[in-house]
Amino acid sequence: MTAQMAALYRYLMHNVLLSQRYLPPMLIFFGALAVGTASDNGPLQSSYAFGVLVMLVCSTWLTVAIVNHEDATQRQITLVTVGSSLRVLAVTIAVVVTWCVPLVLFGLICPLVTGDHHATAGDVLVGALAMLASAMIGIAIGVVCSRLLIRRIGIAMLTAATLILLMTVRRISPVSALMKVLSDDRSATANAVPTTLLAALCLAVLVAAVLVVRTVSDRKE
Repeated sequence: MTAQMAALYRYLMHNVLLSQRYLPPMLIFFGALAVGTASDNGPLQSSYAFGVLVMLVCSTWLTVAIVNHEDATQRQITLVTVGSSLRVLAVTIAVVVTWCVPLVLFGLICPLVTGDHHATAGDVLVGALAMLASAMIGIAIGVVCSRLLIRRIGIAMLTAATLILLMTVRRISPVSALMKVLSDDRSATANAVPTTLLAALCLAVLVAAVLVVRTVSDRKE
């Protein structure tokens, strides 16, 4: 099974690479971070809070693009070959996470290059965890708004935009809570625990979204 999963990962990664659907969200992320953090001389974690917001949008876009890159016929062939829709979806999420890694790295380095900050290893680690957590929420939204669950493009886009906007509502959103934690001008040591707890919550949301989408898509297919 491990060999099969690895082969599926290579297959999906190769197809995504050739499709180049990852380029628009990644370029938007790079451009937004470069502009949004230019000449910033405030606390480094506050700059990372902006990265958390941009990551939410771009990881959602990236997920939809990657999950939808196979047409219906190709997907059926993949499902029959692998024999499990859950494994296919899990490996697809692994591919999305792989493409999110360079976004996180850029999000960590860009403020240090374009701004003037006093950086510590703790600040960078907290920022990395926060951006990964935001990416998990973005992936969850992207999976829910993909063709697996919503077939109409217009409705999918409207749903994604609505969910992203809801993630900016402080009282109900782990992403908004992450941004608030990073913007409170506290030390990395003080922010480590709440950031870790929020990241765990984001992971739980992602797992729940994957299981729901898998169940519903199996009934449709």
